[in-house]
Amino acid sequence: MLKNRQFLVLVALILQGSALASAEYTEKVWSVFAYTLYGDSTPEALFEQHAAGLSDYGANQLAAAGTAFRDRYVSSAGSTNATEFAIQSISASYLMSQNLEVLSTTEQNVIASAQAFMLGLYPPLGDEGMNSTDETANGTTFSAPLDGYQFPRIVTLGESDPGSLLVAGQSSCSMYQAAVSEYLNSEEAAIITQDTEVFYEKLLHQVLSGVFDKSTATYANAVSIADYLEFEVLHNSTTIDHLFGDDLIRARSLADQFTYATNGQNASTLSGSTIGTVSPIAGQTLASSILNSFNTYMMDGTGPQMTLLFGGDEPAVALASLVGLASEQQSNFYSRPVRGASLVFELYSFGTDADDDSYPDSSEMYVRFFLHNGTDTSTEFVSFPLFGHGPSQTYIPWTDFQTEIETFSVQSIEEWCLRCNASSKKGMAPAVAGVIGAVVTLVVIGLLAVVGFFICGLRKRGGGHEGGHKPSIGGFKGTSKLASDADISFRNPIWGTGKTANMEQDDGGAAGCVIVRGQERLGSWEMGQQNSEMEYSQSTTEGRGSFAESSAPEAEPDEWRLHSHLQPVKIRESV
Repeated sequence: MLKNRQFLVLVALILQGSALASAEYTEKVWSVFAYTLYGDSTPEALFEQHAAGLSDYGANQLAAAGTAFRDRYVSSAGSTNATEFAIQSISASYLMSQNLEVLSTTEQNVIASAQAFMLGLYPPLGDEGMNSTDETANGTTFSAPLDGYQFPRIVTLGESDPGSLLVAGQSSCSMYQAAVSEYLNSEEAAIITQDTEVFYEKLLHQVLSGVFDKSTATYANAVSIADYLEFEVLHNSTTIDHLFGDDLIRARSLADQFTYATNGQNASTLSGSTIGTVSPIAGQTLASSILNSFNTYMMDGTGPQMTLLFGGDEPAVALASLVGLASEQQSNFYSRPVRGASLVFELYSFGTDADDDSYPDSSEMYVRFFLHNGTDTSTEFVSFPLFGHGPSQTYIPWTDFQTEIETFSVQSIEEWCLRCNASSKKGMAPAVAGVIGAVVTLVVIGLLAVVGFFICGLRKRGGGHEGGHKPSIGGFKGTSKLASDADISFRNPIWGTGKTANMEQDDGGAAGCVIVRGQERLGSWEMGQQNSEMEYSQSTTEGRGSFAESSAPEAEPDEWRLHSHLQPVKIRESV
């Protein structure tokens, strides 16, 4: 009997030790960074026929995505039933603006997506909000409108705002536009264009006629075409009758292929290409956003607990390539995620329930990545390893993560200006202006001297002509310009990061830089991926999962596919 009792005590001690050991590994999430794609929206091809913006279905997508984030990170926070992923000390009911940083580009569908997402993250307070009244000095009382709706602070960043580089670094980057043009003129793109000519001609007769024509229904507009088809399949029942499912899959595949070719790291296969190295600029600036967010919070643990960015396809695809998500083992990341999907980075530590809520040292912090590839609570947050680590290592120490990100991130406006071939526009320092003025003066004097010698030479040779007629020097004839006439332009050098005390506000380009614009882009709206269209691409896309969707609007949770709307790219032909 004694032996049995001793055995039971021993078992109890082992179980108690196991419980203590497991308690030591309780996870505490301190801060979350997420980049979320806008929801279903009017495709660019229909802008002239319909008001551009987020559809009602798209608004519901993003509200559901916000609810999924609430269930994971917010709603149980601070309660005895807190989940292991609830952010430490975050407000569970009331939206505290100081705890969140919400950034968006200025496109209507992106801003509306951010608003809808926040509606799901911090929904109206209902009776709690309605019971809270505000009484004015004259005795009039007011209750909260819209069932206690909580108004979020959303910062919208236009192209002239330096902060816009952190959300859409490719938008005003002239070198990025040049890289797209270079790709379109490459042998790779030419082969795909030729191989898909019959396919797009068939689509033109089936469903594209009236919106696209023969000149625009090509691989160059793969993203716009796929986005249009996706929208029509979702909202127009007649389109389904005229479109085969395999055709929609292939259209998505080509759009994904184009997006990765123009945004992925080392995506360009052009021999000797240097422009291709700027293709992932959107991911490089987005990486800086992650570092800025976590570094700000890690100073003393009082920064934004959630940083939420909203935008288009390019930053998501570019970042996935830079952090090693797009690989042979994870080939689905070569395409785009679904509409409303989120790329999520968690900053967390390990602790016990007995620990206080004091902020841990940076050496005790870890980062992990999750893909929320859907827009409802049934879509799981799926973890993936970063930087080529094995499937078992889905976390990385913060210091290692920071080191890896810093190897490719764009960490200043000045660096962005250098990579994008932009320079300061207005209000340059007098010394700089003097140097430039002197150089221009010398050049003008030199040109005048050359012209003078040329004229004198002609006069000497023409002295024997009857009537003293001198031959023409050439050049412009009245208001016309000859093919032999060349334009001469002078570009200001790059002088720092944008604005200084003696510089005027720049209203022309992002971050106080002169943007040498290629193609202007109003936003992107495209889609999925399947098999590649050429032998080279097959080597990079072989083994990718199917990106087909049923007629139901929601995609499978394990898909990484995003529907973008890339404006048709045109070759820049200015001198």
